[in-house]
Amino acid sequence: MKRSLIGILALIVVSAAFATGVQEEAGSYPERTVRVIIPWSVGGMTDVLTRPIANWLEEYYGVPFVVENRPGGGGVVGSLEIENASNDGYTIGTTSMSTVSAQYVAPMSPDIDNVELIAQAISIPATVTVNSDSEFETLDELIAFAQDNPGELSNSNSGNGASAHIYALTFGARADVEMNHIPYPGYAEAVTSLLAGNVDMTNIPLPDVAPYIDSGELRMLAIASVERHPSYPDVPTLRELGIDAVMGNYSGFVAPEGTPQEYLDTLEDGIRQAVTDPEIRDFLIGAGFQPVFAGQEEFAQIVEDAKDQLDFLVNDLGIEFVDD
Repeated sequence: MKRSLIGILALIVVSAAFATGVQEEAGSYPERTVRVIIPWSVGGMTDVLTRPIANWLEEYYGVPFVVENRPGGGGVVGSLEIENASNDGYTIGTTSMSTVSAQYVAPMSPDIDNVELIAQAISIPATVTVNSDSEFETLDELIAFAQDNPGELSNSNSGNGASAHIYALTFGARADVEMNHIPYPGYAEAVTSLLAGNVDMTNIPLPDVAPYIDSGELRMLAIASVERHPSYPDVPTLRELGIDAVMGNYSGFVAPEGTPQEYLDTLEDGIRQAVTDPEIRDFLIGAGFQPVFAGQEEFAQIVEDAKDQLDFLVNDLGIEFVDD
């Protein structure tokens, strides 16, 4: 009897431990497909950087990370979809300065305070880029023309109030030139227009113009970073040329408001490992990005700085985000 009782108790303990293990395994996150919403077109800057990271996370966690592009409204359409998605941890998305700037132009704009910040993945310098057939060989030539012909210089961007539009308005204010701003659904379309010779220039960030600069189809007159880019040492910064402007974007990952903190922590850790993976870093640098990981708290400060920058543009420089 005593042996039987001991055996039964042992069986109960083993069964309980097994059940607990199964429960912990079943409750691990993530355990099914995670949607990754990109508020921009296929082939654009955010799309190019997000897909390899999503693929890395898919292999790391052993579940699909399915990228879904939701372009439109300068990032508004996709950003609102992220905000309104279920906060169960199985929908995340990307964000950039455009999410913050949308409040100035979109009647139904997304609000960065309506999402949970997960991590920043990269930073990106803006550029001053023209077609290789352009008459402008230097930034001085471009500015001289724009000042002599106010409003005639056409500048393609990724939508009213979106990041490239902000860069163009800032560049115009700092260089004292007036331009004709032409909005497109995303970076890819704006660059395509420049390639086709439909516009004179763009301030699209480096990753989206770099392949065409390398191929000789586009020419970068200046870069809006603090220092010259190591891949383009002959291209001067705006500051070197007398234009006091350092412009750039960031891109990171967010989740709907109310997503459990433990899920955010799990994703932050995965993204950190992805961004620091040598193959991912080499790919991002080769594509013109600067891999920069920032966790939840640091990313929050970066977003606050972006808010301050936009406040400066509106209140100090008098820039208005309006329909072109």
